[in-house]
Amino acid sequence: MDIIISSNNNERIFSGKNVITIGTNSGCNFQLDLDYEVLITIQFDFSIQNYIILNTFGNKNVLFRSEPLRRLELGSINRIAFKNSNETLNIKLLQKIPA
Repeated sequence: MDIIISSNNNERIFSGKNVITIGTNSGCNFQLDLDYEVLITIQFDFSIQNYIILNTFGNKNVLFRSEPLRRLELGSINRIAFKNSNETLNIKLLQKIPA
């Protein structure tokens, strides 16, 4: 499965990765420009055969549907906002269609 991650200024496609890191640290797979530290992890959970989005630092400024994000099963499209910021994060899951 492919995952498309986009923010206000960036977009990347990840194929076949079991773990993707998103955050303010330069070592993350997808980097965000925020005034506070954030680390979001997307990882494949083999028990449910789907990806899970985790707010790894537990930062209350990471919002899903205006509520602090802790853990979320990835749907086809997920939009994450950041408190006191115009930055948004869109995560789309693309399922490959068999030929």
